[in-house]
Amino acid sequence: MNLKAVADPGALRDELIALCAQAFCGPPWHDPPRGAVRTVDRLVDMAGRPGWRMVAAHDADGALTGFAAGRPDTFLSGGDESFELFELVVAPAQQGRGLGRALHDALLVDAPAPRLLMTLDVPELRGRYERWGWYVVRQVRPEKDPRAYVVMRAD
Repeated sequence: MNLKAVADPGALRDELIALCAQAFCGPPWHDPPRGAVRTVDRLVDMAGRPGWRMVAAHDADGALTGFAAGRPDTFLSGGDESFELFELVVAPAQQGRGLGRALHDALLVDAPAPRLLMTLDVPELRGRYERWGWYVVRQVRPEKDPRAYVVMRAD
């Protein structure tokens, strides 16, 4: 596993879309393929903003196997500056092998506190982040999405 910082996610756009489609089309997300395009377009739009960062993992053959991205933001905190873990994506075939945790740790190693994220409120995801030191701050239900989410924090 080779982890490295990504300055220009646009250069990996097609690979990122394919990875997001693999990871988010199945459970627990069940997102349509167009959701992968929206996710990657948001990443490309955020790249280069102050404090934005992204780390990607590639296998020995150079194939993208996962990534994590984050940025300073005030949305999840309700106005206070925080660092948001915006995306953490691992190829389904690579899940359960520690890659997600490695990406998480590499992205957050020197990120400012507090750190926040928003994820689906399902035991699998909540439990994973709780094992990594996160705790639930509140439950939310975004507009136009029938699913429940949680905002989680790590100090």
